[in-house]
Parts: sequence; structure tokens; C-alpha cells
Amino acid sequence: MTVKASKLLQFNGISWRVSLLGEQVILLECAKDTNIEQIHESTYLIEEVLNKNLKDIVPAYHSIAIFTALSIEELIHSLNGKKVSRKRESNSNGIIDLPICYELGMDLERVAQANSLTKEQVIETHLKNTYRSLFVGFTPGFIYADGLDESLACPRLEKPRNRIPDGSVGIAGSQTGIYSLSSPGGWNIIGRTPVKVFDSRRQPPMLIDVGVHYRFQRITKEEFESWES
Repeated sequence: MTVKASKLLQFNGISWRVSLLGEQVILLECAKDTNIEQIHESTYLIEEVLNKNLKDIVPAYHSIAIFTALSIEELIHSLNGKKVSRKRESNSNGIIDLPICYELGMDLERVAQANSLTKEQVIETHLKNTYRSLFVGFTPGFIYADGLDESLACPRLEKPRNRIPDGSVGIAGSQTGIYSLSSPGGWNIIGRTPVKVFDSRRQPPMLIDVGVHYRFQRITKEEFESWES
């Protein structure tokens, strides 16, 4: 879908290019050097300002997609000049622990070989870091996160799989993510969590929302199979 001609918006101390992305979807884009904390902060402020006029909102690295019935002109009028009055408290102390079974890591050996490590070294390195959800896409609930140790970076699969099981934890380049739903994908799968990080029947549906920190706790295959989400 082609993004139509854009307009400018000054919001939360950032210059945004505003475009109509699709029917009732408005895209805000900012400079590439804008840090992710500012993106998250702006997302929360949009939620507060638009309130009932907001159907959904999807932040990314340098953009925010706003699902709303408002026109671009109405959106700009609502947001222009608005700025966060106080910083949101960091949730880094409220870290979520996610169980992970590395025995279900289809590409654990591949990641180990690519980085001249043993599988156990990959596991130990992956367990020691804390991760932060940066944004959600390309399927509902797919979590893109930072925090991956550089020693575990690995190129995507040359041929994507037709189906990645839900709960799979993957690596693509220096990014890491969680497949909350079964879908095609080309990320290196190093493990799988039995926890449903996205459930449309749950309120809120996302267990790990944007900006939330989490870490992994190792479990066995037997524990995975008997786990109750």
C-alpha cells in the first residue's frame, strides 16, 4: 500500500511526518536518530490524548501507526504542541520471568556454529541478559526486543519455514523476538516458551507490552509439555 502525501506535526518535542497509511490508519514518522524511549513515551501520550478516538496504536523503531477514524487534520489539531508533562516511571524493576525450553530450539546448533560456541554457551549467554520489548509486529503479538548479546547474532535462515510454532524464541541478525502465534518465519529458533505472550481473549491481550523488561528461566522439555499457561 502506498503512503500518501505527508504533513508535518510537532509533538512531544519531536518533528513528525504524518501520512495516511490506509483506511483509518495514520502513520507518524520521525528522524532515525530518535531513541526508542521517546517513541514509547510519545505512544503513551497519544493514548492519553486521543482516548476514545483511538482504536489501536502500533509503535516501531522510528514510527507510530495510529488506527483512528480521525482525519489527518483532526489528528494534527489534537496532538500538535502536546508534550509529556512528567516522565513515566521505568518498569525495569518489574521484570517478567519467562520459562524457555532450549531443547525445542530448532536452530540452536546453527547459532552455536555461526558464533564458534557450544550450544550450552549459547544457552548460558542467552539466560544472563534482560530483554526489553521495543515494539510489536509483524503478526499480532510478535515481540521485537533489544538486549541480545552481540556474541549470539546470527543471519536469518536463507529459506524461511512455512510454520514456526507459537512461543518460539528467535534470533535474526542482532535482533531477538518471540513468535506469539504460529506463522511462517525465517528467524533462528533457539528455544520455546509455553507461556502465551499474546491471547486475544485476555485483557490486556499482551503479557509483555511495549517497554516491558523480561528475562528467561530455563525449563526441561518435560516441564514444557506439562506447563499450564
